[in-house]
Amino acid sequence: MPHKYLGLIPQLATGIRLPDIVLPPILEAFKMYDSIGTLMLSYHRETAPTDVIREETNVLKGHTGTSISEYISKAIRYSDIYDILVQVEADHVSLMASPERAIKRIAGGSFEYGLSDSEIIESLNYIEREFKEASESGGVDFVTIDTCELIDLSVNKMDIYDLEAMYEERLDSDLRRGLEKRYLDRVFKFVIDNDTVLYLKFSREDLIRLALKYLKSIEYIDRILSIIRKYIIRPFGIEIALDELPEHTKIKDLVFYLLELKRRGLDPDFIAPNIGFMKREDFKGDLKDFAQKLRLIHGIVKNFGSLISFHSGSGAHPYSDKGLGVWSTIRKVTGGAIKYKVSGVYIQLLLEVMSRFPKGSGPRRLYEEIYQVVLDTLEKYVLDRKGLYSPHLETMIKHYRETIERDPAKKMDPRADFFRHYFFLFQAVRDNKGVRYLREELLDLYSRDQLFREIYRRESIKLTTRMLLKLGLAGNAMWFNVLHK
Repeated sequence: MPHKYLGLIPQLATGIRLPDIVLPPILEAFKMYDSIGTLMLSYHRETAPTDVIREETNVLKGHTGTSISEYISKAIRYSDIYDILVQVEADHVSLMASPERAIKRIAGGSFEYGLSDSEIIESLNYIEREFKEASESGGVDFVTIDTCELIDLSVNKMDIYDLEAMYEERLDSDLRRGLEKRYLDRVFKFVIDNDTVLYLKFSREDLIRLALKYLKSIEYIDRILSIIRKYIIRPFGIEIALDELPEHTKIKDLVFYLLELKRRGLDPDFIAPNIGFMKREDFKGDLKDFAQKLRLIHGIVKNFGSLISFHSGSGAHPYSDKGLGVWSTIRKVTGGAIKYKVSGVYIQLLLEVMSRFPKGSGPRRLYEEIYQVVLDTLEKYVLDRKGLYSPHLETMIKHYRETIERDPAKKMDPRADFFRHYFFLFQAVRDNKGVRYLREELLDLYSRDQLFREIYRRESIKLTTRMLLKLGLAGNAMWFNVLHK
C-alpha cells in the first residue's frame, strides 16, 4: 500500500530506530485496531545520510545507525507487506550547533540557544543533503521543523528600556510599523469550547519581547521549507516544534508564533508546544492544572486550523504510560484530536525484555554487554569532560554507583536514570574496524532467536495498543472525517 500525506488526522507517530525489529509489531497493532499513523526518525540526531552513517568522525550524528535511505525504504516495504497506509515523516529537521548539544539538552542538561552565521549555513547545507537522500529513497510525506536554537530566551529577563533599544536596532522601521499595526490596539478572540471565549490583547512590551524572541526562528522556517520543496515535490504536511524550549509555552507566545506563521502563508497541520513533558520521564505535575492549560492551548491551536502534537510521549519506562492518568486526561480534554509521538520507548522495551532473560542466555549476555559499554562510554565522557558531558550526567552516574553499593541487585537495572536516558549509545559505538558491532549483534540475535522475537512482538503490540486505545486513536482510519468544499 502506498505511503502518503495523511492530512489533519489524529494519529500515533512512532520512531523506527531499528526498523527490522520495531516495525512489524507496530504495524500489526495498527492493523488490529484499524489505525493509520506515522513512521519517523529525527533528522540530525537519530538518522542521517548514508555516507554520514558510514563515517567515523561523529557517531552521534545519526546515532541509531539507521540511515535516511534505510528507514524510508523499510517503512515503505513493511507497510506494503502489512497492507497498511502510513505517513513517512522527517522529524525534527533542525538548525542546530551539534547533536551533542541537542542530546544533552533533551537528557536534562542545560539549554543553549544561539547559532553563528556559519553554523546556520552549515545546518542549511546539511538539510539539503538529508532531503536529497530522502528524495532518492522514496520521499517523505511529512516534515517537522525545529528552529528552537534561534529563539532568544535572553529577552525574558531584559527590562523595557533595553528591549526598546534592541527593538529599534534589530528591526527596521517598516517591520516595526507592520507589527504594531497588526498587534496593538486590537483584541484577538478565540472560541475555546462551547462555554469559553478567550479575549487576548498585546501590550507594546508584549509585542517587543515576542518579536525579539521569535522572529528569527520563524524566518528560518521559511528558509528550511524552500530547501525541502526542491526535493519533495508532492504534497507534504508540516509540523512546528517548540517543545524543546526550557519553558512551558505561554498563550501569548503561541498566538504570536502562529499568527506570524500565517502571515507568511504557513498553516501547519500540527504544532508541538512545551506542555511540561520531558523525554523518558513520567509527567509529575498536577493533572487538574495540566488539563486546564491543555484545554486553552488545544482551543487556540484549533482556531488556527491545527492540532497539538505531543512530543516526548514516552514515560520513565515502557509500562508507565507517561504517568497515571496522563493519557486519559489528554483524551478527555482533546477528544483524541492530537498527534502523539514516541520513539525510544520501543528500544527501551526491547532492552527490558532482554534484561528479563535468564543469566547466560543469548539475550541476557548481549544486554549485559550493551549495558557495560554504555556505562563505560559515559564514564569516559565524564572523566574527559568532553562529548556528552554535563553536570547532570555526572550526577546520574554517581547516583547509579551509590545505588548499587547499597543494593547490588540494582546492578544493570534497565530503569537506572543514566541508562534510560543514554541507552541509545549502544547503536552508535564502533569497534576498531568502524563497525557498529552491538547494533549488528542485536539484529543478528533477534533474527535467530524465535523466543526473543515472540516475547518482544507480544510486548510491543501491547504497548502500541495501550497508546491507541487510551489516547483515543484506535480506528482513526474510519472515524475521522475530512471534508473538502
